[in-house]
Amino acid sequence: MKKENFSDLSIYTTTLYKEDKVSKLRQKLAARFLENAANLGVRCIIVDGGSNEKFLNKVHSYKNVELVIIPKLKMGISRRKALKLAVNRSDTSYFLWSEPEKYDLIRPISLKKMIWKLRKNTADIVVPRRLSKNSYPKLQAQLETKANAKAKELMGDNFKLKGELDLWFGPKMFNRTGANFFLNYKGRLDKWDVIIKPVILAFQKGKRICSVDVDYTHDILQSSAETGDKSMETKRLEQYMMILAELENKFK
Repeated sequence: MKKENFSDLSIYTTTLYKEDKVSKLRQKLAARFLENAANLGVRCIIVDGGSNEKFLNKVHSYKNVELVIIPKLKMGISRRKALKLAVNRSDTSYFLWSEPEKYDLIRPISLKKMIWKLRKNTADIVVPRRLSKNSYPKLQAQLETKANAKAKELMGDNFKLKGELDLWFGPKMFNRTGANFFLNYKGRLDKWDVIIKPVILAFQKGKRICSVDVDYTHDILQSSAETGDKSMETKRLEQYMMILAELENKFK
């Protein structure tokens, strides 16, 4: 079987793994993410905020990874820095943001479905849509479904899409036109909103937004660790309230 060529794609992400239990779990998932990308020959650009030595040594072992370490860089700034590094590569036409723990997305069938829309020039930004959220903690799945509905509402009546626009599923793939909206975005919150609000702003400027179904399963160990964790549930609630407030700010 012919191997799919993703030489025109760069994945960019940010990492920060310390020595705590949650970080140790997540860095294992990130290693699987990088392994999947390496097997597909996909280039990765990582801006790291000062992770532990074991993780950084693992990253250095991958020839397809460009790693830049900048401690204490804020979330929005670090993500724009990683994208800027990717955009500066003349051999890259398409860009994928993903949280580094989402290794199950880095598979040929999912990447091909997304990048095909860009290569055919039928979209500027592709938003992958999960077929199911059953692998997620129940509260997170419920919050994301409600938040997705609100975000879709903010895009206005001119946005025609049957079904859910899965904006709260972090990954986004886009061409150079779409990249400008992520590079130039600087919100008041400037955290998790940096992968959500630029999509809405791009649509408001007449850019083409496309939804593509992907068969993604959240890692069972990560879901198990977060299920029933009151501090994590509180954090999720605070995140969604802050992000929605930032999204609505533009359209009041």
